[in-house]
Amino acid sequence: MATEVVMPKLGLTMTEGTINKWLKQVGEEVKKGEPLLEVSTDKVVTEVEAPAPGVLAKIIVPEGETVEVAKVIGIITALGEELPDILAPETETKSEPKAPKIQEFERTMIQAPPAKERIKASPKAKKLAREKGLDLSQIKGTGPGGRIVARDVENFTPPATGPLPPVTAGDESVELQGMRKVIAERMSKSFSEKPHVTLNSRVDVSALQKLRNKINEHLESKGIKVTFNDLLLKVTAAALAHHRDLNAIVEGNRLVKRGAVNLGLAVALDDGLVVPVIKNADRLPLADIASLTKELIEKARAGRLKPDELQGGTFTLTNLGMYGIENFTPIINPPEVAILGVGQILKVPVVEGEEIAIKPMMYLSLSFDHRVIDGAQAAVFLKTLKELIEEPRLIWLL
Repeated sequence: MATEVVMPKLGLTMTEGTINKWLKQVGEEVKKGEPLLEVSTDKVVTEVEAPAPGVLAKIIVPEGETVEVAKVIGIITALGEELPDILAPETETKSEPKAPKIQEFERTMIQAPPAKERIKASPKAKKLAREKGLDLSQIKGTGPGGRIVARDVENFTPPATGPLPPVTAGDESVELQGMRKVIAERMSKSFSEKPHVTLNSRVDVSALQKLRNKINEHLESKGIKVTFNDLLLKVTAAALAHHRDLNAIVEGNRLVKRGAVNLGLAVALDDGLVVPVIKNADRLPLADIASLTKELIEKARAGRLKPDELQGGTFTLTNLGMYGIENFTPIINPPEVAILGVGQILKVPVVEGEEIAIKPMMYLSLSFDHRVIDGAQAAVFLKTLKELIEEPRLIWLL
């Protein structure tokens, strides 16, 4: 009996997936539970196991194609079993021509001009195209069967008036695909839809560094080492717990303020970036945050993150300090409304009263969606965060 291989639902919010790579070829034997193909979703590639033993008899959806969840993408048959006729490749035999529909017959009688080829597009895509004044015929669809969906319209850039310069010797032309393509689409959408405003604040991290040293001395016997990032995640979660406006996501025309603080941590990879999520970070002890962060980073770099570990974020932290960057403008990770950028720690002269002291200082760069967050709201949050970093003992007083 033939078994259908369908696009699996790998996460609560997953609606479609892209066939990244078939790990078996047509005619190859497969075992149940054996990796059959790779599916790429939002910034993650996941191996999909064979649902039954047998032979991969047919690949319906080729590599690079995107289809909806539960769509049949391949067929597995038992050893020695023939592929059912209904699923077999089309033959050269032509079927009887179908009788024309009434409407087609009437058009023939009045000799109406042939209609233009129908463009397949979702209602939302059509509405967006009308609002933006775009011609759907110029937009390539990435939905099932080449259907144009809303994201295609949102990510479409009208062609430039002049031709692009030709690729010459020494140039390298690289097509955006896989993770890089997803990142490009999400960042373009975020920056075009969300009016970004970035506030910068310089903080003294002396107390946080001292606290980290004391904590690591205490946890050394347990084999746990707290990083500076772990402490930043802890204080950020504490600040967000008291500033729910920034611990939120946008859904259509609604601002949803989340009860739990689910912190995303940007992790750089060789071919892109992923943002694993630390769920309920505001309720976790520091040692748990440290252990979970280490585990998620290791899984991210090994390509073993599960889709659910990349979903549900309410706020993101990105640290470029290790690259010598002092401050920058981070782009919001949709559907979130804010993101915190952390810069390099530098020892600089600071005026304290009538004296000048050398202090380890660091910039915080907060980007926020000005549609739903006002400058004062963002500034108050940043002020709270600065106070917690400079006086971390205040965390236990909140």
